[in-house]
Amino acid sequence: MPFDGVAAPFNYLAKFDQVIDLIETPNHWVKHSYNTPWGGYCLKEVLNIVGIAETFEPIILRAAEEVMEREFCCVESFNDHPLTTHADVITVLHRVRENMLVGKIPLPPVASQPVFGAADSRGWVPTFWRKIFA
Repeated sequence: MPFDGVAAPFNYLAKFDQVIDLIETPNHWVKHSYNTPWGGYCLKEVLNIVGIAETFEPIILRAAEEVMEREFCCVESFNDHPLTTHADVITVLHRVRENMLVGKIPLPPVASQPVFGAADSRGWVPTFWRKIFA
């Protein structure tokens, strides 16, 4: 296929849209807890669930500092700050999404899934396949 292994920002965009979907409804967002029994999540937990916390935490923090006009040490401190509202969190997420669309955010390449039976970086076929076909 012509685009196999090509990492596009659209992969991140789809995952980021999942983050927004998970906490866009006000009763799905919580403070002071990663999650609740009734399906509420803090921003950090949603990033962990979707699997993009490591990539997006610094990006979200920069956007939060712009929107809230104060510094935060981590996503949890932004989420749990007494003055942070659900509307603030959604505003920050939409700002990050908009910045992704216009190319203002440098995103690392998405790690593509290895092709089944493909050689590793040294050109070696995985041991399993060598044993089967040897």
